[in-house]
Amino acid sequence: MRIEQHNWTSKQLYDDKSKFNLNPAWQRGPTWQVQRQSLLVDSILRGMDIPKIYLRKLANGATFSHEAVDGQQRLRAIWAFRDGALQLSFSDPPELIGNTSLDGKTFAKLPKPLRDRFDNFLVNIAEIVEGTTDEITNLFSRLQMGMSLNPAELRNAVLGAMRHVVDMVATSHVFFETSRIPDNRYKRQDYSAHAFAMAVFQASSDIKAPDLKRMFETYKNGREAEVQGLFTKVGEALAVLAEVNAKARFSITQKWIFVDLTWLIMQHHDAGMAVDAVKLANRYMEFERHRRENIRNPERLLTQRGRGATERKHLYNYITAFKAQGGTKENLVARNTALKFFTQNIEV
Repeated sequence: MRIEQHNWTSKQLYDDKSKFNLNPAWQRGPTWQVQRQSLLVDSILRGMDIPKIYLRKLANGATFSHEAVDGQQRLRAIWAFRDGALQLSFSDPPELIGNTSLDGKTFAKLPKPLRDRFDNFLVNIAEIVEGTTDEITNLFSRLQMGMSLNPAELRNAVLGAMRHVVDMVATSHVFFETSRIPDNRYKRQDYSAHAFAMAVFQASSDIKAPDLKRMFETYKNGREAEVQGLFTKVGEALAVLAEVNAKARFSITQKWIFVDLTWLIMQHHDAGMAVDAVKLANRYMEFERHRRENIRNPERLLTQRGRGATERKHLYNYITAFKAQGGTKENLVARNTALKFFTQNIEV
């Protein structure tokens, strides 16, 4: 990898914005709120240093001249303010610059000296002029470590076959298209990745963030046929779950409920049994009603007397495994055992 250092003015970055791709595969979309954008503009107008922006130089003839590796949120803020689309807003208004308050200002409302100061501000640019895609995604991940990206966003930087199918399911499968799971910060990709992890590990391993990252790396390249098989397996299970979700009034939004039901369906399919979505939906809704009734005080399930002791014990086990670390293999197995008890006779 070869990187060259430059100082480009804010105006130069703004004038060339059509040449920059802010959404390469590893990047998330816009996430900064107005106040955070405003603080960046305030820093620029006060002549303070801002973090370096990393841009990858693309080959001649490409649609864009550069793509953002790190700093796309800063670029968006600079462009939005210069465009007049950003009106500065602060939870705690900063000190005046000279006699000018920045709160409520757009670029056009600034005095000309401050407009010139903004346009002439030098931004430190690290231009990556040579580097493979693997080197770029590795750099991106390293730059984000300890910062604001969540594990799902960091996994998205691991390009390869597994990342591709996880994203395809999250963005186009009927389950996610009809679900109430939010489509932001790669949350659907996170759910999708957990479904693939159950297909891969089948509770022989934890499915916490490091385990999912390992799965993405393991199935990165050279195992496309296996990944295609996993894609089919997960897709078929989620097709059933989409029907269950519709019958359950689209109430399946909690991640571990999603994981547990998906794995349950996959287990039936592995055994050569088709699942009746209506039967499963009815069993699930009854189970979920009991779970919610006892979630605050599950211990009472163990102290009650009379018939139904086995049912209460399974419910207690599920609730406690649900409330603990949901992604450990022990808790996955405990919940699966309990859920099987409550969802008997769901085959077609």
